[in-house]
Amino acid sequence: MKTRKAEAARRLQEVEDRFVDLWDTMSSLWGISPTMARIHGVLYITGAALSMDDIMARLAISRGNVSMNLSKLVEWGLVRRVHKRGDRRDYYESLSDVWEMFTLVASQRKRREIDPILSTLRRCRDELSADGLGDEKAEPSTQQRIRRVNDLLEFLTLMENLAHRFFEGDHGLKTAVGLLAEKS
Repeated sequence: MKTRKAEAARRLQEVEDRFVDLWDTMSSLWGISPTMARIHGVLYITGAALSMDDIMARLAISRGNVSMNLSKLVEWGLVRRVHKRGDRRDYYESLSDVWEMFTLVASQRKRREIDPILSTLRRCRDELSADGLGDEKAEPSTQQRIRRVNDLLEFLTLMENLAHRFFEGDHGLKTAVGLLAEKS
């Protein structure tokens, strides 16, 4: 009986390891560090509230690295700090709702990557439109640049609006898909 239980535990550990490796690989798609992804991966797949010591032992990483990455995960809202009765240590657990996790990651990526692009494009548009550069008498090459900036700005603004609708509660995705259908 013990052999069967030990074999099941070993196989479960192998699956968890593969899952954490997958999270590590996907980290670049999320725009996060591999260590941050591995910590989140182990918290998510186990569904357990783990202490920093548990995470350090499981992933063989330093306390400072665990601490720094847990802080980021908590800041993003992907992980929350929990307490166990009679234990003074902090424990951490992952959100279990996949949609909520995806929305949080997408929101962070938008804030860190898309928002600065939109800001720069708006500044470019404003500078090109200032001082008569953007009027009908402007050089054709200037008008072409203005059109290109405006086209890109219009497209990314549409994507930004979709993102806002997507992040709005339970019906966000449905609304975003409807908006996309309207544009096509």
